[in-house]
Amino acid sequence: MFLKLDQVAIKESLVNTSAAVAAGTEIWAGTALLGVIAFVLGFALNHASICTVIATKELISEKKPARFIALVECAVWAALAYAMLGIAPMMQEGWLPLSYFVPAAILFGLGTYVNGTCVFGSVGHIGNGETEFGFALLSIFAVFYIESRFGLLPDQPPISGSPPLGAVLLALALLAILALRLGVSLQSRSDFWRLTLSMGAIGITSTILAVFAPEFSITASVGSIVSIPVAGAVILVCMFSGSLASARVRKHRFTLKWPTIKGTARRTLGGILMGLGALLIPGGNDTVLLIGLPMGAWQAALAYALFVATLAALIAKFGSMARSWS
Repeated sequence: MFLKLDQVAIKESLVNTSAAVAAGTEIWAGTALLGVIAFVLGFALNHASICTVIATKELISEKKPARFIALVECAVWAALAYAMLGIAPMMQEGWLPLSYFVPAAILFGLGTYVNGTCVFGSVGHIGNGETEFGFALLSIFAVFYIESRFGLLPDQPPISGSPPLGAVLLALALLAILALRLGVSLQSRSDFWRLTLSMGAIGITSTILAVFAPEFSITASVGSIVSIPVAGAVILVCMFSGSLASARVRKHRFTLKWPTIKGTARRTLGGILMGLGALLIPGGNDTVLLIGLPMGAWQAALAYALFVATLAALIAKFGSMARSWS
């Protein structure tokens, strides 16, 4: 009798242990997959030199619209990925009223101009060894952390919405955008294919990360470690590793550039302004492009338009040192 009970207990223990091991293996396998996806995202961000500041400068100062068209293309890639997966894009916090929203978009544009690059570009610059751009991301996190600590803004419920177009129409729109960009890139076919592959990689990988790690964002990437400790840390490390790998492959060497006092002060100020803008929209250019626009939100279109208009006005008036590195 006791022997049978012991055997039953042993079998139940083995089953429970096996289930726990299987669950743990599944969690680590999923986390590793997120790491691979984040690596591809970081690699693509660096490989394409994709940045709204660079794109706007090329459009305003050099009359080259290709990189700006590529940013729109990136949003369409993300929308197509959502449509193919049958999942609606979701923001963790809904849009704030226009009284916050409009000045916030302008403030974010001012912050990116001061910083010299947007959120996408910051990841790329860090991959190039320009460590001072890390202070911009740390400053953005500091702004988000202070707000969460003291609850300065009203909580906004999450918001989601399906892409306004189906997969077929989005695919046709993507082909039209590719044809348009090819038409303005005839003198540089290599740039065309590099941007095409990179925009597709950014749009698709960001969508997958948004689905499986919805609390992660590039804008508040450091803060994501707090909200999703293991996955957030893995994604962050792998994303920057991908950017570093891209720079190493492209230049066949890696040079670490130590921050200067002037550069650190500029990136910190730019990061604070970007953080305040992203806090009040809410979301940086990554959220607006890769979540807001795919869900067809007019707020995302308005935020991006105001953001770019601010950048364009500042670049036209004062110029910009931003330039593509690949």
